[in-house]
Amino acid sequence: MSFLYLKHFDLEKSPFQITPDIDFFFSGSQRGGILTALLHVACHEEGIVTAVAEVGSGKTLLARLMISRLPEDISSVYLANPCFSRDEIISAISRDLGLTSQPASTEENLAQLHQELLRRHALGLRVLLVIDEAHAMPPESLEEVRLLSNLETDRHKLVNIMLFGQPELDTLLAERRLRQLRDRVIHRFDLPPLPRDEATAYIDHRLRIAGWRGGRLFTSAAISLLLKASQGRARRINLLADKALLAAYAEGVKQVEKRHVKTACGELHADPATNRWAGLPWLRTLAISLALAVPMAGSAVWALGWHRTSAPALLEPVAARGARVAEATVVPVAAKAPAIKSSAGAMPVAASVIAKPAAPSAAAREAEKTGTAKFDSQRLGALVKRTEELLGDQQSRGFTLQLASLSSTGNVAEYLGEVSQLVDASRIYAHHRVYNGKSVVAVYLGRYSTEQEARDALHSLPEPLKMNQPILRTWARIRQEPNP
Repeated sequence: MSFLYLKHFDLEKSPFQITPDIDFFFSGSQRGGILTALLHVACHEEGIVTAVAEVGSGKTLLARLMISRLPEDISSVYLANPCFSRDEIISAISRDLGLTSQPASTEENLAQLHQELLRRHALGLRVLLVIDEAHAMPPESLEEVRLLSNLETDRHKLVNIMLFGQPELDTLLAERRLRQLRDRVIHRFDLPPLPRDEATAYIDHRLRIAGWRGGRLFTSAAISLLLKASQGRARRINLLADKALLAAYAEGVKQVEKRHVKTACGELHADPATNRWAGLPWLRTLAISLALAVPMAGSAVWALGWHRTSAPALLEPVAARGARVAEATVVPVAAKAPAIKSSAGAMPVAASVIAKPAAPSAAAREAEKTGTAKFDSQRLGALVKRTEELLGDQQSRGFTLQLASLSSTGNVAEYLGEVSQLVDASRIYAHHRVYNGKSVVAVYLGRYSTEQEARDALHSLPEPLKMNQPILRTWARIRQEPNP
């Protein structure tokens, strides 16, 4: 819902979204120094590195930014959800490195991976394995990662390893059975919570990146309460600041006061079974209710007809991540919905239109006339056929960006119509596949010969497409996935 207040505060994009966006990286509170150190280790040292921080402190953003700045001679494997068994984790790494065949046994799989690492080493290339949420890994999978660190030539390790996790990672590594892994950790980085002065600078930094050009948007009293409630955790700051901006917008004021932060705190801590508006003055209750109901009814109209780049309202992020295989459920903007919440980490569910806007905007009507917003069954069929022909070519290699996985029973055509208004339709691909036993339509964008080219394209996507957390995929890996 943060897009509601963008025009009110003259912002170009949402300043406090909780999905990691490297454009918003804040280098204060040691984070810039840690980023530099991680890049140095990735390029010049060999071994295992750990980066530890409390939940919501910016570990994922730091990892992704570090990967985006790696030189071209370093290939990265990023595992966002490492809850793999001992057998699965080697297969996941192999697939990310483009190995299409999957041997039956773990030993054969490891041998194949070893040969690929030797091949890359002979070409002067390095491989960096980055595991996010490493504290959630089963101990036997961590032990398998340790065995990877044993793969080496006479002088050099074949793979560097970075583990990002919560403080529970330290507890896990302290177990006696993992002492060999612990002894191979050459560096440990700790991301502290943001202290008051740094947190204030963090809020201002994100507002400026989002396009704010005015004076102080949050009063001192509002900042004090926000920082106290967030305990210096970046994600918590983002959640509270976003809701406080929404409360200020609901009142029609141009500055965030302490009472708006109180409202935000009440929403985050409220028991869903209780009356969330208890204790609010009736007039403010009415204003907030109208702000959450009436604008939502026209949000799709505004998103299409006002300004595409400053109102990323087409997509709401809902992602489930695996070994760089995250599935996003797209939920078009709904009318009469008091809130649309993201559920990061949940498995994909059916995408559907919750409610139709009362009337299309002028831009939407014009798009309908020209055909840019309409993906009929014939056009969708042609798109799927083109994608299947590409996947049928065993020589086809390279990378693409997965934008979403939609339920086959959902309104796939409507989503593709929205996407085609933001990018060249000839670069869109889609095909039917099976995920978690369900038939879905996966939507991709572009064909890229190198990983760096694909990463550059990922960072330059239109803001509405970024909000759904697109991911990097290889055509070789996509080709292995089951069909309905």
